[in-house]
Amino acid sequence: MLSSPALTATQALHKIDQGFAIQSLLQDCLAQISAREPVVKAWQCLNSAAAQQKAERLDCQENYRGVLGGIPVSVKDIIATADLPTEWGTPIYRDRNLGYDAAVVERLRQAGAIILGKTTTTEYASGQPTQTTNPHNPNHTPGASSSGSAAAVAAGMVPLAIGTQSVGSVLRPAAYCGVLGFKPSFGTISRFGVMPVSREIDQVGCFARSVDDLALLCSVLMGSDRRDPDCWTQPFSFEVQRLIQPPTIGLLRGPFWAQVENEGQAALMGQAESLAAAGAELTEVALSADFTAYFSHIETLMMSGLAVNHGKDLAQHPDQVSPKLRGLIEQARSLPPLAYGRARQAVVHYHRYLNSLFGRVDAILTPVTTGPAPIGLENTGSPLFCALWTLCGLPAISIPAGTAANGLPLAVQLVAPPRADARLLGIADWLIQSSKFAMN
Repeated sequence: MLSSPALTATQALHKIDQGFAIQSLLQDCLAQISAREPVVKAWQCLNSAAAQQKAERLDCQENYRGVLGGIPVSVKDIIATADLPTEWGTPIYRDRNLGYDAAVVERLRQAGAIILGKTTTTEYASGQPTQTTNPHNPNHTPGASSSGSAAAVAAGMVPLAIGTQSVGSVLRPAAYCGVLGFKPSFGTISRFGVMPVSREIDQVGCFARSVDDLALLCSVLMGSDRRDPDCWTQPFSFEVQRLIQPPTIGLLRGPFWAQVENEGQAALMGQAESLAAAGAELTEVALSADFTAYFSHIETLMMSGLAVNHGKDLAQHPDQVSPKLRGLIEQARSLPPLAYGRARQAVVHYHRYLNSLFGRVDAILTPVTTGPAPIGLENTGSPLFCALWTLCGLPAISIPAGTAANGLPLAVQLVAPPRADARLLGIADWLIQSSKFAMN
């Protein structure tokens, strides 16, 4: 198990304001990487020398350093970086440098963050798992596909990390690794420079150890960008909406509740009881019968996107594509002609139903995984309880909620209406502060 937690980004910034050297903060991160990386294997590549040079420059800088001035951050290796390879988790693009920064990397650099390196991803964020292990027990998966990003934060290697989600690739690894994982509303963060899986569902997400840290990241990363046609066009600012009274929470077990292990069920119901005791108004909510098809619909969109965006790599480099990814692309090519249209129509219906549900509650409390992280690295766990919110583009946050009998983290998730991201983080903060949520 992990030792005492490292500083959050917010705590580190406070120390820097008091005179703590950014170089010392960076050295602490590098020392943790040196100690834990041989087992955790969270990094695809490190940029230690450039990071140390930037830390030295920032220490010498007397004027304002930026919102994230001096904070080390890791970036998932499907996100373009001008000074580091972007390999997409495949040998086909080993050592490839795209020569430009993705929009999120541009914003991080402008805010004074130190890009410490690239963290591991499954093949094309969909295929063969990485060798990254769970920081709490190396015999268990850290989840996927943002495996390295979640593991790096959980292991205390960096206070902040950037990942992506096309089904459950932020929320699930956060749950398995015992950290906060936030998938904002679709369109709030530009995906320019991010490898596409399926543009209908691809979203950038964040890992951190406090809600305040997630809010800091959102204030930096959110905003319009004409290079991403699905990004919000109107300018906006982000500030967490702190609660002045307890929220109304909808408890959703969902159509797949029977697949949640006993410890996962107990964790959710225990948190619901704690929230009610803290003053939250809890009400049971349910989904209509046709929601049982949501996972097949998101699979249709995901596989179709893989075939369109990466089918050429399978054709040109068949010996360098894993059987898993090959299967997903070939399955996409055999889908019924109307499957894609049905998936898009289902999303419209789901939105309508969920909008009516959110007319009665501020947020939904629901499982995020079926239980703690599975044993082994090949099985990265089920994204079943994350997929609906990705499909509908709703903001969702995974929150640690105690530990299983084997010592691995358990978690629950909160979900809010579209574009209620600031409100959702405020609710999450209230829940953590007011209940028995167990932050590792």
